[in-house]
Formats: sequence, C-alpha cells, structure tokens
Amino acid sequence: MLFESFISRRYLLSREHKALVSIITVISILGVMVGVAALITVISVMDGFDATLIKKMTGTYSHIEIFPPYPAGLKNYEEIVDKVESVPGVVAAAPLIRQQAFLQRTTGIEAQKLGALLLGVLPDKERRVTTGLDNVIQGRADLGFREIVLGSELASRLGVRPNDPERDTLYAITKLVKTANGPWAKINQLKVVGVFKSGLYDVDTNFAFVSLQTMQTIFLMGEQVDLVHVRVADPAQVSKYAAALGKVLPPYYIMRTWKELSPDFFFALKLEKVVMFIILLLIVLVASFNIIGTLIMVTTQKTREIGILKSMGANNRSIKRIFLMHGITIGFLGTGFGVLLGIVLCALLQKIKYGLPPAVYGIQTLPVLVKPATVAIIVACSFLLCILAAVIPAIQASRMNPVEALRYE
Repeated sequence: MLFESFISRRYLLSREHKALVSIITVISILGVMVGVAALITVISVMDGFDATLIKKMTGTYSHIEIFPPYPAGLKNYEEIVDKVESVPGVVAAAPLIRQQAFLQRTTGIEAQKLGALLLGVLPDKERRVTTGLDNVIQGRADLGFREIVLGSELASRLGVRPNDPERDTLYAITKLVKTANGPWAKINQLKVVGVFKSGLYDVDTNFAFVSLQTMQTIFLMGEQVDLVHVRVADPAQVSKYAAALGKVLPPYYIMRTWKELSPDFFFALKLEKVVMFIILLLIVLVASFNIIGTLIMVTTQKTREIGILKSMGANNRSIKRIFLMHGITIGFLGTGFGVLLGIVLCALLQKIKYGLPPAVYGIQTLPVLVKPATVAIIVACSFLLCILAAVIPAIQASRMNPVEALRYE
C-alpha cells in the first residue's frame, strides 16, 4: 500500500503535469469544496428554521390539548387536571378558554376593530404550561379581573400601552346577546396591563391573555372551560405521552398534540430540506465529473509510466489503487476545505444575525444550526461521489497493456 500511495502522491504533486491537467485538478477540488460548503450552509439554515420554530411553538403553544367529547365545554376541569398531572412525564396541566373577539380602543361603529384570539388562563398554572406570560416586555403579567395582556404587534396596531391612563383601555366585542330589541353585541371594557412578545409573528399579532374569571364573565360561560392543555418533559415523544393520557382519562376525550397544529407546514419544511439537499448535491456530482476528466487526462499523460510500472511487476490492482488514491485525495481535499468554508459561513451568518420579514417567515432573524450528524451525512455523500468518480479512470488505467504503452517510446 505504501508503494501505491507514494506513486499517487507523486502524480498529484509532480511539477511535470501539463498546465491544463493542473488547472482541472484545482477546479475539481474547488467544485467539491463549493458544493459541500453550500450544502452545509443551506441545510444548517433550514435546520435552524426547524429548531427555532419548534422551540417557539412548543413554548408558546402547549404540547397536548385535551377536549371534552361534547361541545358544551368542560366543567370538571380540576379533576381532569389532577388525573393528567398524575401521569409520569407530564410537567403540568392547566385549564384554558379560547375564544375569538373583536378589540377596539374606543366604542362606536366607526372605531377600528381588530380580531384577536382571547386566552382565558389561570396565570400561575399557565406559566408552567406555556411561556406566553413569561415573555412580557412591557407592564406586568399578573392578570386581575377585566385585565388583558396583548401580543406586541396587536398592541401596536391598536395603539394601546400599559401604564398610560390615556391608552390603556380596550373594548372587547365578545358575544351577541338576546334583548327585547333583538340581538345586541356584548361590549366589555378591559384594562391593558402588559404586552408580550413570543417571537412568532402570528402569535404576537393575534393573541391576548385574560384571566379565566374574566373570560367566563365576558363570554357568559359560567364555571366551564374549553379544554385542558398539557406540557410534557420531552416534546419529541409527545405521542407516547398522549397514549399514556388516554389510559387515565374518561372515554371519548379528544387529544391533539403540537405536531398536529401545523402538519402541512412541518411536512413542507422537511420536503424542502430534502429537495435542497438533492439539488445542491448535484454541484458535488458535477465536480466529480471533473475528477473523472482529470484522472483520464492524467492516465493518458502517464501512459509511459504505467507501462514501465507494469513491466517492473506492478499488477492491475496496484495501478488501480494508484489512480483511485489520486481521485480520493482530490475528494478529500475538496470535502475538507468545503466543511471548513461551510462552518465559517454559518458562523458569519450567526454573528451577522441577518434580518427577516417576520410577517413572511414568522421569525425576525436568520437562524443557523450546525448539526454534527448533518455535516457527517454531507461529508459521506460527497466522499462517496468522489470515490465513484475515481473508479472508472482507475479501472481504465489498470487495463492498459504494457506492450502497447511502451510501443512508441
């Protein structure tokens, strides 16, 4: 093996190469390098999107939602919460009322109205299930009766601000009630005591928190709630916890996990990542064609040397190894430099914190997450393509007849 390695290294580093062969060798290395760097950078950005969105979603939303089998609401929610929290792996559970409402700064038909999703919660219990009330950036998160905490974008659009007597009042249109004069919109005055920012644009634009008692009052719900939502120890194993909860809950209760909130969105992200991986891998494939061309030209140039080596006793396997090592070295250099370049580009993107339009992407900066497993897969695919590209010229060189190689020398 030392003999083949020595000859291969001499062929790669020899100054006797023709200029064209040397240029093509450099282009092959650069091609593999660019392809690997592009793969690592793009896939790391997409992994960053996945991780960031999942982290924000599993913090802002609960991991599991439990609905009663009937539409009238859940009255025995305290009993359900106790049963759920008795399951191993469940961190916490809390009741929740979730209803749509129109919010406006002033009363009157002509006042601007914005739709919002009001969440009725018990603040102390809610903090153990979701992170919304932990992300308050203005005012306070404690919710009293008829007090509200708004998402940052929603507060900005409504023009309200906590701790400002002139701008801390809202009116919520929550329900149509029957009167002697026909249906009438129920309007409720609320005081803005805080503003939260989750980092998810849709949440910050549409969500608002009020106390459970306030929600039951303004929607005329009595003592019932809509659902109980749950936080588990490992969100990735949420299906396992849902199965365990099904064994302790009464029959026919409906459960929905965080993965079911936007299944099409996460499937599209996964599919896009696979497609981008295949497309960018074509860059490495094109570079591997350059390796084939380089080795064929080297083989042609070294015909005399191949003939001499065979006449001195080198067998076909040794000749094949010489040129195979030549191609592997090109792939190794290109892949190695590509990994370094890709990691450097990812580090620069992390440092720059490139801004994104939150209305489009749901987050404000470009996320980057370099996964060692992903880098290993990219390196393995690149190296495999380079090896396959080197096999054909190596076999061609090993089949040369020494007599034909030396006939015209």
